[in-house]
Amino acid sequence: MAHASSSSNNRPRKLWWLVGLVLFALSALLQMPAAWVLEKFAPNSPYVQHVSGNLWQGSAIWQLPLSATPLTGVATWSWQPWQLLLGKIGANVEVSSGQTRLDGQVKWGRGSWQINEMSGKIAPETLTSVVDWQLPNTPIQVNAVSLQRRTGSGSGSVAKGFSQADGQLTWVGGEVGYPSGGKTFYLTMPPLRAQLSVEQKNNKNLLHVNLLNNQDKRLGDLYLDGDNMLDVSLTQRLLETMPEYKGQAPQDTPVVSVRQPLLSGLSGSGTQ
Repeated sequence: MAHASSSSNNRPRKLWWLVGLVLFALSALLQMPAAWVLEKFAPNSPYVQHVSGNLWQGSAIWQLPLSATPLTGVATWSWQPWQLLLGKIGANVEVSSGQTRLDGQVKWGRGSWQINEMSGKIAPETLTSVVDWQLPNTPIQVNAVSLQRRTGSGSGSVAKGFSQADGQLTWVGGEVGYPSGGKTFYLTMPPLRAQLSVEQKNNKNLLHVNLLNNQDKRLGDLYLDGDNMLDVSLTQRLLETMPEYKGQAPQDTPVVSVRQPLLSGLSGSGTQ
């Protein structure tokens, strides 16, 4: 009996040693410099210029070569350790570029990523870095945007693409100058709301951005698939804000359709 009692006392002691060892290893991992991790897994990345801090919390200077002058900014993060219990890596993040500010939660899982409760604003100077248009000096407000996207085929019948989307973007609008064929066309964008959702078309899981005016009347639709192809459809109601447009159709009729890669060729002309 004494021998059995001694063995039972040793087992809890070994368990505590194991727990302590795991916590020590996790603490050491989180204190690893973020710059070293980036160099290890993404050496010579053209999108990150400087990284400071560690895996628990830190910051990075990023750039996106969207135009002749790259779009640059700062991203900061703080780790959410409880996401490990769900099999994910999660962090609170804040992204800024000039007057643009966005903050929310980002999570990475096996073959997927998601953004939760992203809010803030996208400043006009950020927009002009993305598209070669003349835009009004008004920001886009981002309101509690949540996205979930699978980056691979995954298991079973689940295909890559968007599986969840919610939230909205709002814009007060203004005069927009759109260059096409060596000429600039102007239209007056009304105040609009972009409502996010997920839609399935042709066996693809698409992000659907429904463009509406203040009276909830349809202005157009954007669809983004898992291959980063963007489909744009604009209605007669929106085109009527262009003084030189002479088309005649019911206001809900799609009169312009463009398909192109996301963030590629935005300053050029599409197919109509």
